[in-house]
Amino acid sequence: MKYIGFLLLFLFFVIEVRSQNILVLEKPGTARNFKYTEYDHISILQTSTDSIISGRLSAISDSSISINGGPDILLNDIQMVYRTSWGFNLFQKTTLLAGSLYLGISTINGMVNNDSPVVPKETLIIGGSLTAAGLILIPLTTRRLKPGKGVWRLVILDFTE
Repeated sequence: MKYIGFLLLFLFFVIEVRSQNILVLEKPGTARNFKYTEYDHISILQTSTDSIISGRLSAISDSSISINGGPDILLNDIQMVYRTSWGFNLFQKTTLLAGSLYLGISTINGMVNNDSPVVPKETLIIGGSLTAAGLILIPLTTRRLKPGKGVWRLVILDFTE
């Protein structure tokens, strides 16, 4: 009876198991690497069209990738891979939002209370500094990793065999 129950359980709950290819951006000689599977978000600069393509990986074959169901892109046609640095991105958004909110709330408060300078000098310095820091951090939120002859290399790990 145990065997029949196990067999029925196995037959009813069979799921499709298949291997998938993995796109790896690695720094040879170190443990630094970034792995992309299907449906992961990626941004690249394509050499042949000289345009930035951003979206979800829809297919990874043995020598090319496809983004958002578009045409296949060969690995040696990828000039740059863009990665978002979550630490700088979080800090940039936080400082920009904090500076804008502080300046806005203080301005509304000064208008409601009929203050002589609606926005005090100290508030302008603090709010402006936070907002400026958020704007200055924008270029640091995205890392540019150049595969090929440089430090990084793109490899597709093929597990389909």
